[in-house]
Amino acid sequence: MATSADEQAGAQRDGVAHRVAQRSANERKSVAADVSTDAQGLVEFACECTRADCDRLVKVPLDVYRRMFDADQYVLQAGHHAFASYRTIISVGLMRIEERA
Repeated sequence: MATSADEQAGAQRDGVAHRVAQRSANERKSVAADVSTDAQGLVEFACECTRADCDRLVKVPLDVYRRMFDADQYVLQAGHHAFASYRTIISVGLMRIEERA
């Protein structure tokens, strides 16, 4: 039983470390002077979930990401990380911006 609790605590620590790393990389990208956008003006950011094995990407308008960052919101891949505690505020095609409810 203790091993399971230790493994769970370790997985949570790894997940938080993963989120912090993704968030830091996204923040550096969002303030870079030469941020590359696609034809629709979207920037590709890493999903900021707590799954240490997640490598999903999310395309978001740069100004929306900056506002989400300032509001302490996280960019999550829609459908991949759907949580009842989030509500959709923008949905365009396969992109969905959600906020904590």
